[in-house]
Amino acid sequence: MKYFVNLFLIITLAVIVNSCTKKTYENYPGGTPNDVISILDVRPIYKDQDVVLSKDILYGATKLAGIVISDHTEKNLPAGLLVIQDNRRLATLRGISVEIGDAAAKYHPGDSVVIDVTGGTLTRKNGILVITGVTDANVTAAGKGAVAINAVTVAQLQANPALYESSLCLVNKASFNPAPKSGEVLSGVKMINDGFGDLALYTDPGTSYAQHTPYGLAAYVGIPFGTAEGTLQYRTRNGDDIINMGSSAQDLLITGFMGDPKGGDGGYEYVQMLATRDIDFTVTPYSIVFSSNAGTNNTATPLAAGWATGGQRTIKWDITSGGVQKGQFFYFGFQGKKINGSAGTYAFPATTNWYQKTYNNATGATNTGDGGLAKASAFTNSGPFANSGNTCGVAIFQGTTVTETSVPEDVLFVASGGGTDIYNPAKSPILGYRITNNDWYSMYSVSIDPVSYKPVVVPYLYYRSAGNTTNMPYAVNAAHPTASTDAGLFNMMGGVYNITLGRWTTARKQKVVELFQPTATIDDIEKDSSVTKLVE
Repeated sequence: MKYFVNLFLIITLAVIVNSCTKKTYENYPGGTPNDVISILDVRPIYKDQDVVLSKDILYGATKLAGIVISDHTEKNLPAGLLVIQDNRRLATLRGISVEIGDAAAKYHPGDSVVIDVTGGTLTRKNGILVITGVTDANVTAAGKGAVAINAVTVAQLQANPALYESSLCLVNKASFNPAPKSGEVLSGVKMINDGFGDLALYTDPGTSYAQHTPYGLAAYVGIPFGTAEGTLQYRTRNGDDIINMGSSAQDLLITGFMGDPKGGDGGYEYVQMLATRDIDFTVTPYSIVFSSNAGTNNTATPLAAGWATGGQRTIKWDITSGGVQKGQFFYFGFQGKKINGSAGTYAFPATTNWYQKTYNNATGATNTGDGGLAKASAFTNSGPFANSGNTCGVAIFQGTTVTETSVPEDVLFVASGGGTDIYNPAKSPILGYRITNNDWYSMYSVSIDPVSYKPVVVPYLYYRSAGNTTNMPYAVNAAHPTASTDAGLFNMMGGVYNITLGRWTTARKQKVVELFQPTATIDDIEKDSSVTKLVE
């Protein structure tokens, strides 16, 4: 009996040991592992030391399937690398470089390939994560596929280079930083800035476009690669990868606003602006338009003409007298003219460059602004800024005529919920508020044409169209964690604007400044370290 018990224990132990030594991909009876592994799963296998790829290492797979994004025609990419990407898992676009020598040049963007990588080595070579030990014989052509693109900021690239290395990326609204000198060309290593950081752009002197003059504002389609020095380098593939995006120059910048002053709002709200050049408003008039999209406003006034809708949606005032000098703050506000509302102690000094309009704050009053919109404005007595959590915004326009197609000089939106009926691309014309090229918004983006596989410009002209979803939250702080608490919180929008480049080199960030009673003065909103700065 003892013999049989011991035999049973030995057999049981053998079964347990055998099951523990099974490969991960063999743990499911009747299951067959996928022969193809995603790039998303391959890249993390490398942990600072070379890895020989095997079926066991690759979780039962032996191949990579991807779409080629490399093009060696101009010889601006690292030689010998076939760069592919996929989004086969979690819809996450990831890329990797496979070293196959001169044969890499025969493949072009859009080629679909399957690569047997077993026996290859995952390593970091010259700073780039690559698979080596693979030849063109391991590559099987599989027709054509769609080329996707990662639209990213420089800050995102720099913070997580491994996520984007060897994938096709778009850095939009970028310019040389510092500004290019007369005669300067693309050739070599140049720093580009998109408002969120600086990135090294490399253009080989031998390319056909190396001697091209850089655009003032451009979209750069390219592939990020690591370098031997541990930095990140961005490379375009050909001249088509650099697209002229026009201009983002602004004469007036929105640098802050008071949307919920202490006490009643009507007559005490204001917007702070900063001039990047001398402006005579009698020669070059402007207008300022506020939008309010609370639920009742949406019902009362469907958004039919964007900023020009009027009714309970938008209200406009004209700025037609006085002026402002370059580098000077300029305020649009109402008759209250207090730093912090009706309960505030200090008024704006008489020397403040203040453009004043009257806002009727009497019970039941209706405000029409200066008119000129598609429908007569009918705002209530509580002020043009909404404090309901629904989307509201403010836009500056050059000129006093505002239509559905008018493009703002500058625009910002505030939201912490709601936002019903403010963007609908199915309508004709599109229902929405037009944006401009500033630090937060882009009128145009870039996609890859499914036939030519070349970059093409795509218009995204409205707030909440693709890529244009940024807004600031309603102002709160630790002492006042809920919006609309009548706290007197100033929304400071601080960034760095380069007058020479005609663009933001550091995008604006919201800083909530509590204006304490009775000590708040104009210095609190003009001399804070986070206030917008102009550079040349």
